[in-house]
Amino acid sequence: MENRIDEAFADASIPENEAELAPPSIDAPYVVEHFLGRSRADIDRSTFRPSLHMEDFTYMTQQAVEYYLPPVLKLMLTAPHDDELWVYLSGFLGGARHAYAGNLRALSREQHEAIADWFDCIRDTLVGTTGFDPSHAAKLAELYRQLARAP
Repeated sequence: MENRIDEAFADASIPENEAELAPPSIDAPYVVEHFLGRSRADIDRSTFRPSLHMEDFTYMTQQAVEYYLPPVLKLMLTAPHDDELWVYLSGFLGGARHAYAGNLRALSREQHEAIADWFDCIRDTLVGTTGFDPSHAAKLAELYRQLARAP
């Protein structure tokens, strides 16, 4: 699964300045503080705090979402599985249903398909885990398959 994610997001480039990381907003300074200068390799369990950092994705540019989302998806694949990360990550990705979630909707067909496959993998990996609802992951997988098929 990790290779699938890497392949789908292989062309993403690291945001090199504030403008490439976050459009001007009241929340942009936080995104800049948390992510500017960080590579994908810098996103790991010891430095990534879901309750703090996942909200930043809402305020990132398309380029930044494409660059930083893969390591976060891969964090969720690593045991022990992080319940807090699941809550925030599934909430962010579930936002693709809304018209304001342009960065998620604008992902490529291959990226949408990789995210759908990731949700299937998470569903199968976490089935039977206390507090995890596999039907939620299945619904989100279907959402991303629909986005992949959209014109």
